[in-house]
Amino acid sequence: MTSFRIAVLLLFLLAFPANEVASDDNDDEGEDAWSRCNCPAADPDYDAEEVRPPSARMAYLISVHNRRTIADGAYLLRALMETSHPDDTAVILIHVDKRVDIASRDFDAEDPEQENQFLYHDSSLKKYVDACLAATACTRDERTSTKSNATILEVHSRFSPAWSKWSMNDPTLWAMDYLVHHTKLTRQQGARSWDVFVNLSGDTLPVVTAERISQFFEPENGPLGNTNFVTSASCVTGMVPTSIFDFPEQTMKRGHYFQHNIPKTLSYVDPATGEWKEDAETPIYFGSQWMALTHQFVEYVIRSMGHPNGLGNVLKETLIKTKVLMTDETFFATILMNSPAFKGTLPELNDDGALESFPTMYSLRYERMDENAPNAWGDYTSSYPLYDVPTNFKKVTGGEGPAKPWGPYFLGTYDLGSIKDSGALFVRKVSRAVDGNLVRMLPVRSVREGSLEWDELPDIRWPEMGVKIKDPFVWAKRKKETEEEEEEEEEGEEEDLFIRVDTTLNSDADFFICANNLNALRKSPPSPNVARAALHCRTEGNNLAGGTILARLLRLRLFRLIF
Repeated sequence: MTSFRIAVLLLFLLAFPANEVASDDNDDEGEDAWSRCNCPAADPDYDAEEVRPPSARMAYLISVHNRRTIADGAYLLRALMETSHPDDTAVILIHVDKRVDIASRDFDAEDPEQENQFLYHDSSLKKYVDACLAATACTRDERTSTKSNATILEVHSRFSPAWSKWSMNDPTLWAMDYLVHHTKLTRQQGARSWDVFVNLSGDTLPVVTAERISQFFEPENGPLGNTNFVTSASCVTGMVPTSIFDFPEQTMKRGHYFQHNIPKTLSYVDPATGEWKEDAETPIYFGSQWMALTHQFVEYVIRSMGHPNGLGNVLKETLIKTKVLMTDETFFATILMNSPAFKGTLPELNDDGALESFPTMYSLRYERMDENAPNAWGDYTSSYPLYDVPTNFKKVTGGEGPAKPWGPYFLGTYDLGSIKDSGALFVRKVSRAVDGNLVRMLPVRSVREGSLEWDELPDIRWPEMGVKIKDPFVWAKRKKETEEEEEEEEEGEEEDLFIRVDTTLNSDADFFICANNLNALRKSPPSPNVARAALHCRTEGNNLAGGTILARLLRLRLFRLIF
């Protein structure tokens, strides 16, 4: 039976193969597909009185920051809206990076210096948002009665997060504050509230339906109820946050925080008890910026940010002052692990690393990462095959390059077996521009009594020898023209015996990028005519981190490489 299901699925994928990357973010389904919001409550046959299993009220934040995540975010929003019942999803907030903004062609004059000005306005995501807002059975707004259980759907553009910097936390903290203080979402006066906050990137997809996710998080009896997930299996300790002391000494995360002399103790007010804690040991923990949090913990975080001496505020100031990176992975995990009132809300894992209450789940969100195996200094090379971006990916996405060397990497059909094993509720990174098959397949539903949704996923894995995609056949005439063009380019390069790559180093993040670039150039010289290359990473000013980085480069003999 399993072989039959896999055969049927493969025939489906062959019959409807992933399209060549489109010229814009409107996919092969056509614009009409995004002009309808087919939430269950909009179905004429929808029965509001039908008895359904108990469920949690979910609050989602979807963050998008460029052309690709806006395009892929339309699929994520549709999956959440069209696979959840009214009681399942209380609110969906969408945050669009301010560098993209949500300018409207109807009201805003075109700015020739802002090429991304109307990315959101012209997107499938906006078309679908507008369709859902027009469907009163699916969404509610300020005019809707407090007793309505339709989803609040709003789009905002307030921040411009910079990769690895504190600003990565801004959209998440804003959304938390919004959820705690919104008049239609408070738990007072009988208003319909929410139980669980989940933040997602636009290139995420749910593996199972939003209805099932809501049932899993049901506070009373759901297997994930009253549990705070601030990490995923990409951490050393799985679904439990990892102390920086638990990382092996040579790993990048431990080394970075120790190098910046992060203090071991902090003095702050515990917002749960009002108690002043003087020089309390406050170890830093790593988790993930993508989380699933209880209403109570979100309120706790916002209270700690609202007090000038609250743990949240003190920790924020400390992380900014010491100029450490990756604070979006440490801030919430550190608050949770240093707050006794919430120690009991951590996931309980069995000896295999799976969730005690749901033994088939090894990860809340499946990703492929190499960030801890074992470091980012060039001593580790992944031996596992990965999806690369298509040839025209950069053109279609407005200049976006491939995933960073340590991940997360794009996922596709060959990752289905690992997704199946993980039991994860969400997967990331998923993009139609890389492999549209996952976009069409997820989320899945259980079709057999007694089975789980993951059982429906085909056990497709990467071939042991890897996959080599052959380029399309090129006819002899065009091939000759191409060879002549390449010969002309090589003739112009014959005198270029030296290549100089100057990179300004102001932080460890710059060092990681520079080191990876140098390693890549060492392994793949840009031209067979290049005899040797002088590569330099330079520092500016009296930056202490830069000086340390320069010393590392000299020790690693990466300052000058001879081919």
